[in-house]
Amino acid sequence: MDRNKISGQRQYEFVGKFNYIREAGTSGEQRASEEIQRDLKELGLTGRREEFEFAAYETTEECLVVTKPYEKEYLVTGYKRCGNTPAEGIEAPFLYIENGDDISLSFAKGKIVMLNGPVRKEMYQKLVEAQAAGFVTVSGTPIDMGEDLKPAGYTLRGVEKIPIQGVNLHYKDAVELVEKGALRVKLILRQKKAVRTSQNIAARIEGQDKAEEILTLSAHYDSVPQGPGAYDNMAGAAMIMELAIYFKENPPRRTMEFIWFGAEEMGLCGSQAYVKLHEKELSRHRFNMNVDLAGQLIGGTVIGVTADAAVCQMLSYVVHETGMGVSFINGIWGSDSNTFAWKGIPAMTLNRDGFGMHTRYDTIDLISPWSLKRSACVLGGIAERLAQAEVMPFKREVPEEFRRKLDTYFIDK
Repeated sequence: MDRNKISGQRQYEFVGKFNYIREAGTSGEQRASEEIQRDLKELGLTGRREEFEFAAYETTEECLVVTKPYEKEYLVTGYKRCGNTPAEGIEAPFLYIENGDDISLSFAKGKIVMLNGPVRKEMYQKLVEAQAAGFVTVSGTPIDMGEDLKPAGYTLRGVEKIPIQGVNLHYKDAVELVEKGALRVKLILRQKKAVRTSQNIAARIEGQDKAEEILTLSAHYDSVPQGPGAYDNMAGAAMIMELAIYFKENPPRRTMEFIWFGAEEMGLCGSQAYVKLHEKELSRHRFNMNVDLAGQLIGGTVIGVTADAAVCQMLSYVVHETGMGVSFINGIWGSDSNTFAWKGIPAMTLNRDGFGMHTRYDTIDLISPWSLKRSACVLGGIAERLAQAEVMPFKREVPEEFRRKLDTYFIDK
């Protein structure tokens, strides 16, 4: 790959155009999709807008009140997809169970318990088995001030039955609950399901002589509501646009599809909509190259490969030729590459270490043109090698071990 044709500054300027929140299903995300389409049009590519609907959850009431031995209401954020308490709430004894170890869980029956970090599927199921009445989790740090004292928002995923509800509390308030000896609390969580509309933007460069085989380069362009998501993941979206520019000027032998996914932060909704819409041509897809988290200068680059271990070895050889260090992990990844692998298409996600994900600090101030160019050259080097190869260097298959995990990941969503 000719690195001189890859511009970190052009990518940086692209990121700078999206310095606003792009929560899925909102006008911000819609605005961003239109901007991406305009850029593609200027490039001479047709950006296809592919709309889809997804389920969202809107909280109408979230409340945590200590009732004994003192009375005080605390600011909390309810877990989405976690169901509803009775309108009057649930009042029960309070117990701090730290990391949710088995010994502490043995005392959780009938209590509203507080844990140190977010509750995911496995811990939620443990709380249900322990017959907890509800849960409170903790986020933030002891040095937070001002608007950073607002508790982070979490979504419970992969759980079908939701008999207990939970809220998230800031670290400083959690300290006060423990120090003041909270004995009894009341928890209220009420939310309603809504249907929102998002959109993927896709552009295709037809292959020269192996057009029947498709390679995809993808990144999501939506953000969480807490911040403008420069690192997560407009920097990744900029890399995909930069490589679209490169391959427009350097036609590939294989067909290349460039995709900007919407609603990734809502549970990989955009990539799931894509594979459903393109189901009839999935047999032509050979490899997905996804980016999620990019652009910060200090950090390491990791490529998660959901394919046979031999694919890691092959990609490592290709990246070695670029002279840029990358670590490889062979497993499933919490990003849109999972969706392709679930459909039997080998896939990877490129990540760059960084700070501020899912916070208001995730701005362009932390993004580096140097890092953008570096990562784009890594990804572009892989893409070009595969796009121009006489024969694809690996089979179109995903190990059964990964397929089983992905079945659980998606079927339970």
